[in-house]
Amino acid sequence: MIYASIPAAGKGTRLQPLAFSKELALIGEKTVIEYTLERLMLAGVTRIFITINSDKLDIPRYLSDKTKYGQYISYIVKDSHSLPESVFAPAKFIKSNDHLVFGLPDTIWYPKNCYKILIDNIRGNLTLGLFDSGSPEKFDSVVTNSNNQIKQIDVKIPNPKTKWTWGIGAINKSAIKFIDSYLQKQDQLEPIFGIAANQYCQEETCYAIKFPNSSYLDIGRKEDYQNATQFIKKHHE
Repeated sequence: MIYASIPAAGKGTRLQPLAFSKELALIGEKTVIEYTLERLMLAGVTRIFITINSDKLDIPRYLSDKTKYGQYISYIVKDSHSLPESVFAPAKFIKSNDHLVFGLPDTIWYPKNCYKILIDNIRGNLTLGLFDSGSPEKFDSVVTNSNNQIKQIDVKIPNPKTKWTWGIGAINKSAIKFIDSYLQKQDQLEPIFGIAANQYCQEETCYAIKFPNSSYLDIGRKEDYQNATQFIKKHHE
């Protein structure tokens, strides 16, 4: 079974001050989180978990009252701003042979069918979907071999070895258990998914899917948010 996990418990400090959760920022004719939901539905994923914290109850109110997605969503309230904890929060509700497909609710990317491509090509316990963001130094760049096996994940380094950065992924309980355990052993104020995922890929065989002619925008920074409407117009299919 395929489930979706959308981590929306973060503070969104880079985009503040806003009078609402950043996932509800309006881009074009819909909120940014609706772009993620739209793409999940296009892939046939209708069992969706969204993890929020208790300060972000405007998200379920809006999605339940103002959109068509409410009936497909279950919410997990978790007062933690950690990205890995938010991604992994639904793990207790899935079986060992299920996969959680995940993506970030403050991003917009093209082509729209990337979740479908990812799901059709899941291999092993962790598969990442790779985009050409145009600025890999701002994200987690992913080095692969000719068999699409992940060799290395570098977290926001200057002059990365590759232009490909992960934007979505599919993970099962075995990989979640390893990554979660690894992060708990690290002395970090903010657990970083990419560092733990890289460690997992060094010990287990993990794969990636590259999306040719792709585009990726993270609206977390004010300048990117200001450019988001133009990004939509440029890449609209």
